[in-house]
Amino acid sequence: MHTTKNAGLTFDRFFATTERHRWELETGIDWAAIRPELITENERRVLHGSALVESFTPGYGADLLTAFSEDVEMSSFLMVQLYEEFKHFHALRRYLRHLDIEVSDEQITRKRGERVVYTNLLVPLLKFGISELFTAIAYREIARQTQEPVLKHLSTCISNDEYRHLGWYVSYLKGYIKKHEIGVTEVNEALEHYEHQGSDAIGGDWSDHWNFVGEKYTRLEPYLQLKRLLRSLVGKGVKLRSMGQGTSPQLRDP
Repeated sequence: MHTTKNAGLTFDRFFATTERHRWELETGIDWAAIRPELITENERRVLHGSALVESFTPGYGADLLTAFSEDVEMSSFLMVQLYEEFKHFHALRRYLRHLDIEVSDEQITRKRGERVVYTNLLVPLLKFGISELFTAIAYREIARQTQEPVLKHLSTCISNDEYRHLGWYVSYLKGYIKKHEIGVTEVNEALEHYEHQGSDAIGGDWSDHWNFVGEKYTRLEPYLQLKRLLRSLVGKGVKLRSMGQGTSPQLRDP
């Protein structure tokens, strides 16, 4: 049985915070106020790719709920996270329609039926936990840089959700590493198999999307934060070099 008691952040605390900070899709976003003329071509490109990543949530959910089916705390968290991630997709898809950009059903479902089986749970914990760090920073920077007011508000809402998800993964990871006495060697081995979850959704165009978002929005910030975090958990010697190359769908569970 894969069970880790999350001493730092219980699901009750996480859910209470979620309820306090939940934003309303219908009444909290002023869809009629969108000003398409203020959106740049780069923003259109990034939002379309981001919507595709968020649209893959049902596929991620099938894999993760299977992997953590015997862990009540984690599976409870996942039910909330998966709802919020698909809410992000629904919101981005609606926003893009105001720009006359369609995310088709074919794009959404083309790889959704493919499954990933995780036998080493450290791999999905890093894969999805790390991805929250990248997306939280990216949406934060989209909100900061855009001139379109509705996108600024929507991106802030999404970023806040992602930071809250990240807080859970960090707390859970701390407990998991402590319980299983995981050291730097195991973390580095798992990082060798890292791939951002977006590569599942976007496929062949993922590397271009990853590199562009990194250049435009995140730069080195998530790598530096991640290195500090992992060093605090397992000590020096954490190697992140392979992460930048971790976009291939061939890199799966060890």
